[in-house]
Amino acid sequence: MLDYLEKLQSEYEQIALNQIGQFKPFLSRKEFKDSCDILVENLNNLRHSIERLLKEHLYPTLERIEDISDEEEEELYEAAQNFSSFVTRQDPGIALKIYQALLQRARTKKDDAKILKYLYWCGITQFFFYAAQNERVLAYFEEGAAYADKYDSFEDPEIRKYIHRCMGNRSLMLHEIKGIDEAMAVEESNFSFWNKLIFEGKDTDFPWSGYFLNGLHQRRISLTKDPLYNRALESKKTLDLLLDTSISMNKLYNIDRETVSTFGGTRYDYYVYEAQFFLGMVSIDDMVENIEKRQAAVDPDDFSPDAMFTNIHLNSYLMNYIAKLDIEEEKRDKIVTSARKKTIDYIKTIPKTIHSDQMNVFIRLIGKYLNDSLSPCEQLDFMLNLTTMRNIMVHAHSLMVGKVAGLLTAQLIKQKPACFIGFLDITREEDVKKRTKKLRECANMSGLLHDLGKTACIETPYMNIRLLTVEEFELVKEHPVIGGDLLVREDGNTENECYTDVITGHHKYYDNSDGYPKDLDFTKSKNKIMIDIISVSDSIVSATDRISKTYADIISLKGICEEIKAEAGIRFSPVLAEVLEDEETYDALKRLLDKENTNTYYTAYLQAWSGR
Repeated sequence: MLDYLEKLQSEYEQIALNQIGQFKPFLSRKEFKDSCDILVENLNNLRHSIERLLKEHLYPTLERIEDISDEEEEELYEAAQNFSSFVTRQDPGIALKIYQALLQRARTKKDDAKILKYLYWCGITQFFFYAAQNERVLAYFEEGAAYADKYDSFEDPEIRKYIHRCMGNRSLMLHEIKGIDEAMAVEESNFSFWNKLIFEGKDTDFPWSGYFLNGLHQRRISLTKDPLYNRALESKKTLDLLLDTSISMNKLYNIDRETVSTFGGTRYDYYVYEAQFFLGMVSIDDMVENIEKRQAAVDPDDFSPDAMFTNIHLNSYLMNYIAKLDIEEEKRDKIVTSARKKTIDYIKTIPKTIHSDQMNVFIRLIGKYLNDSLSPCEQLDFMLNLTTMRNIMVHAHSLMVGKVAGLLTAQLIKQKPACFIGFLDITREEDVKKRTKKLRECANMSGLLHDLGKTACIETPYMNIRLLTVEEFELVKEHPVIGGDLLVREDGNTENECYTDVITGHHKYYDNSDGYPKDLDFTKSKNKIMIDIISVSDSIVSATDRISKTYADIISLKGICEEIKAEAGIRFSPVLAEVLEDEETYDALKRLLDKENTNTYYTAYLQAWSGR
């Protein structure tokens, strides 16, 4: 078993080296094409090797998990640890499958220590790499936290620590899913439990202060929901404790950054500032000044997670917080405007070679607080630069979808102009040709934007080398909603409404019988024709792309057109299926795909390295 696990890990290491993002900068067009040919050959070979290792070795082993030896179990556990490493992130999807199988084995053997251990690793792997699936994550941590009743029965302190981790993470997840009140009730229970253990002197090497800080943070959120602080005495006690604990954590953080999370110290800095303000120790101006000093201490060329947290998250905290305060409107607007501008200016300096999957902890936050400060046109450009354009594969795919959508739009204008009535305020068929330029521009931009949410939710860089696991596919299905949310505005401006509908609806079936998101129906949307165009364009590009589609064999243009025809009226628009049967349209589409596929990847590659 060890041999095939090591071979599997080695193949993933090779995948890391065989990516367009690893190409040296500014190759010529010919050099890039030659490199892509080698890349495609290497990735296909790796894909077949990984498929064989998974199908012939790993998956059968997981199916007979209850019969393997203890030595094999340990080898599987070590492999899962490597696959889900935060340094290499080789394949957390496979790691999760292994942890789930090991949990099943532990349940069968009724081994509480291992059940607890694997519950934690299932939960934490799914939390960090599939954070959209909070309900499943909570279930793992709740079951692990329940072992607190058996705390003294575990002699191994390392096993007991899994109870603490599950307890602390459970309360954090409850806050996300069920609200602050339920999280607070759990925190009260946690505090009582941990206080008793500290009094008894148990597990003294465990980082209690971090968990206390999380609990105090929950209380801070609860207390600061009302800016007037009706519960003044309770708030002062809590914030005093928050301040003391935060300062302690800062001291610890400054001594050894590895002791706490990557950007934990910056987060604790903010809690200190906020606690000081509410305790009357500093003014709001002092709080802003402290944040600005913290940001000024960061090297302008530092784009580490800690630096990004300092320059993005602190401003987001500040914008969110100041907006709730009962202070002079002019002062509030000045602080918020300044924080927005600094955030936008900083983001524009982040190199394209720092991919959005490294920034996705900030992306949704940015969309929430910055959208209304940008014009609709600026908003589109900003979001593209923040997400899609930072991933060469996703960006090239989106560029190509835009080109195919533009071609199909032109053919529809020529052959089926009536299908555009109602779209972009078009009321008569004779006005369609007059809007040709605008319609093609809209199609192209819709293609560029359709996967806006993908890089904001996928943290696993190697999912394109094999078929997705159940958890991965569930995660991918979140990207239309995430993308749509990134364009939501609160100022009532509806100029980008078409793009929001396209992003959110491009994976829904034409007749709404299937697809995702399940709870949305676009059959009566005034933007339905553009949703249909992007749906078909996305399918054509995905099926025929030989560079990024390494998880399965490509389909010919003829093959995908036949699929679209077969599913016309159900999954795809019958109007578009009919247009694809037109010889002129088919030939133009074939020429476009043959000519532009590699060129489009080259464009995306150059944009990544040039910073645009």
